[in-house]
Amino acid sequence: MTLKQYFDKNKKIVEEALKNYLPKSTAYPKTIHQAMRYSVFNGGKRFRPILAIAVCEALGGKLKDVLPAACALELIHCYSLVHDDLPCMDNDDYRRGKPTCHKRFGEANAVLTGDALLTIAFQILSEVKDSKVVHKLLPLITHAIGSMGMVGGQVVDKELENKESLELPEISYVNIQKTGQLIRVSCLSGALIAKASKQHLKAMDDYGCHLGFTFQIVDDILDSDGFTRIMSRHEAFNEASSVTVKAKKSIQFLNSKSKRLAEIADLILNRKK
Repeated sequence: MTLKQYFDKNKKIVEEALKNYLPKSTAYPKTIHQAMRYSVFNGGKRFRPILAIAVCEALGGKLKDVLPAACALELIHCYSLVHDDLPCMDNDDYRRGKPTCHKRFGEANAVLTGDALLTIAFQILSEVKDSKVVHKLLPLITHAIGSMGMVGGQVVDKELENKESLELPEISYVNIQKTGQLIRVSCLSGALIAKASKQHLKAMDDYGCHLGFTFQIVDDILDSDGFTRIMSRHEAFNEASSVTVKAKKSIQFLNSKSKRLAEIADLILNRKK
């Protein structure tokens, strides 16, 4: 199976599960449920849930066991995008060619949509069958998306918007926290659900950290932002390439089972959008 076929297959599985997890658009009050579905089913690649699935499977875990956590991670990602698009944040009118949630449903409903998506994500996590895994997952995910992770990265990103000169540590912090933490915890979730050993869990932690950092560097190159404000696009790509090599090295212990994860690392490095 090619990487594209793998993504296509698992994207369908994730989206079918998401449809079942979310309230129907006809459920009262309709506006919020329509907005939730609008924001989730807007053409996303489902990269984070598929990454969690790929890591879990590489470590011998089962799709059915990781799927709830994978869907929860995607809903957390969707909530963050809804809030990022708000006028008080990035002030975007379109996402993936469609009006953003606040343009379609109003600012107040967009805030509430993000709140609702985040809340239902934790409801889904509570349904992970192994309670021991849940007790390990929750602190990891809450740390990754809170003020010491994704939210903190967004705060610093806003603070740097109008700063004339930037320094590498500042940009690196934003990249690691705002984008990297959710990618990292997607890898860790897959590994935990596969019941990985401490050694293998550490390796997947490293893999996820490198992947997340590369993801945002490439974003910076595509958007002419972040890293490209302090170095050339060529230098930024070289940095991303170096980090991708580290990501691949961290999964060498998987031998032939590392192939899919190595392909995902290359996909991130070479993506064009």
